[in-house]
This record gives sequence, C-alpha cells and structure tokens, in this order.
Amino acid sequence: MSLRRTPLSNHHRELGAKMVDFAGWEMPIQYSSIISEHKSVREAAGIFDVSHMGQIFVKGSDAVKFLSFVTTWDMLRQKDGDCRYCHILNHKGQIIDDTIVYTISNTEYLLVPNASKIKEIMDWLLDNSNDFNVIIEDLSDSYFCLALQGPEAPRLLGQHLNTSVNSFQLETLNDVIVSGTGYTGEKGCEIIGPLDQVEIHWEALVDMGAIPIGLGARDTLRLEKGYLLSGQDFKGTETTLDTNYAWVIDWNHEFIGREALVLQKQSDYSKLSGILLEDKGVLRPGCSVYYNNNKVSELTSGSLSPILRKGIGLSYIDLDIDSEVTIEVRGKHLNGRVVRTPFL
Repeated sequence: MSLRRTPLSNHHRELGAKMVDFAGWEMPIQYSSIISEHKSVREAAGIFDVSHMGQIFVKGSDAVKFLSFVTTWDMLRQKDGDCRYCHILNHKGQIIDDTIVYTISNTEYLLVPNASKIKEIMDWLLDNSNDFNVIIEDLSDSYFCLALQGPEAPRLLGQHLNTSVNSFQLETLNDVIVSGTGYTGEKGCEIIGPLDQVEIHWEALVDMGAIPIGLGARDTLRLEKGYLLSGQDFKGTETTLDTNYAWVIDWNHEFIGREALVLQKQSDYSKLSGILLEDKGVLRPGCSVYYNNNKVSELTSGSLSPILRKGIGLSYIDLDIDSEVTIEVRGKHLNGRVVRTPFL
C-alpha cells in the first residue's frame, strides 16, 4: 500500500527533508539536523506539518454528556474556547488514545486523535453513541494542521493572523481554528483549517522566519517534557494510572474505564518514570533497565536531550525517585537514575 502524503509533501522535498513512513504517512523526519531543529524551537520558532493528525467533530444537544462519558474529563467543566488534554479508555481502563478536546461551543467539539488511531477512535465513538443525541463526523481528510512552536511563535502568529491565543484556549477566525496547544512544551499554537489553505499559512510563516521542523526533533522536544507517544509509551494495554497521568482524570463523573481505574488505585503497580543517564551515551527505546543487577524494565522512549546533553528515557518501573539504575546500551551497562518528568 502506498504511503499517504500531506499537501505540503513537495515543499518538504524542495527543502531537502528526509522522508520516512510514519503511521502510513510519508512525513519529514528532518530537514537539516535534529539537534539544530530542536534548538530552533527552544530558542526561536519552528513550524511542523502535522496534517496527518485527525479531526473528528462531535455535535449535538448531548455532546457534553457524550464526551464526558467517553473521555477521562468532565466536559461540563469546560467553557467555550477551552481545550483539554484527556484520554479515551476502554472498559478495562486501558488507553485507546490520548487526544485534545476543543470546546467550540457546548454543542460542538473537535477531537484531534493520533494519525494511527483515527479509525479506531471513530469506530469507538460511534459504538458508544447510541444513547446520546450526537452527530460524529471524521473530517480528517478535509483539514490541515500546522504547529507553530517556540518563544517567537506568539509574535509570528500576531504578524500572520493578527491574533493571539492563551495556553489551552482557542480562537476561531472564520473557518480557521487557532489553539494554544502543541507537543513541545514551548509557547506556541496549532492552526487547523481547510486543506486548500495550508500552503498560504505554511509559506507565510516560513517567509517570516519559522524554521521547518521534522518528526525527529518533534520526538526529542516532547521527550524532554515527558509527553507520551502513542504506540510507544502506551500500546493498548496500559492504563492512565500506569502512564503516571492521573491528572487527566476527573474522578467526579462517570466515564468508560472509571471502575477499572478505581480498582487499580487500591493496588501496587509500576508507573512510567523518567530515566536520566549519568554516563555519556544515547538511550533508545527497548534498552534494558537494571536495578541491583536485575533487569526490571525496558525503555519505552529514549534519546539524547539536546538541551541537557544527556541521555533521557521513559520506563515503566516500580522504584523511588533518585533510585540508581543501569541501562544496557550496546552491551555496556551505563549508570543512570530515576527522575521525575519533565526533564526540563
């Protein structure tokens, strides 16, 4: 099966991007180098083509009740213009996907699932909507999404669209949605709009100085902040509590998976924790983690932090913060310790 392409595919190629298969899409992993692109976002402003992400709209008089039932957050707490990161769980409390829910109004919402989960989330929503007056539409093929991230991003957004947006808030500009969200931990926004407008926004922001950024730096940026990667840090068997993301749960409402999580709270379980490498080296997913010479886990994510200049990773582990561990890297055991995330 041939890979899908975003409308900006030719632009990426003209910029010399290295293209890779990501969730069935041909996407740029880097244009120059991951480290230089990473630093551009931390120090100035970068722009990401993330048009492979999904856009699922939920409308209707029961939209609030429905989304509260199928996510870990009580949407009654949201006001118009609010964005909320939450999890969509199965009945065992296991994460199907993480998503941001955009409150356009109390009868219209937008969900942005991960590219590899769009169909699964759409099917899950439809399967659980029978008792609610809602209309659910997958319009992923009709919308683009660009992420403008970095300390200079608010200035560029103001120049480009003459607007500003607060963290986890959204503004609607005709048929374009601008939200104070992102996957880097920096100031910035994501711009979602009709597919045929993507080149106008991309070219304008690049001309203003936004540096095109690939998926490689996107991964190191999110890892420095301890953000989860779908399909890697959770693969369908992990619960929200396992991932150490209990903060996305509003316990005071009924939702799919709640009963299983309440039971889990009463037991002991490993939680996703940060691993900081003390020795020189680069961590990778799958590296074995040892405690007192016994293998206790493996890394779900791992890389070199361009800012800390140290190896960093995530691992499901039942150890206290500051516990000393070793990580097997290419046959050598390197010293590290358990730390809280974010790494910076």
